[in-house]
Amino acid sequence: MIRAALVLAAGIVVGCGRPALAPEAARAEAQKIWNERCAACHGVHGRGDGAGAKLLPVKPRNFGDGQWQRDVTDARIAGVIVEGGRSVGLDSNMAANPDLGKKPEVVTALVELIRAL
Repeated sequence: MIRAALVLAAGIVVGCGRPALAPEAARAEAQKIWNERCAACHGVHGRGDGAGAKLLPVKPRNFGDGQWQRDVTDARIAGVIVEGGRSVGLDSNMAANPDLGKKPEVVTALVELIRAL
């Protein structure tokens, strides 16, 4: 079921070769989720320097890394957000967010947010 939601989210994100834009309500929810769940480790500006990063054996991703931004797909980002790091061979401290599997527009908005960092 989560994988089906990810496929749907990836379809929304990539559409016809162009990223789809999330609705404003989804963007607001994504910003709230970023502040509550993501920024503690990834940092407010996504540099992997949040307060919680100091406690982790593997440092969180720096979303400002241009090479990473060029190499990673939106579908991969969405997958890590929903299924967690372990699901794609990353560190298990990147927690899954299975509740977002039913909110593809919010996942799209989170991907947009990460792309903007």
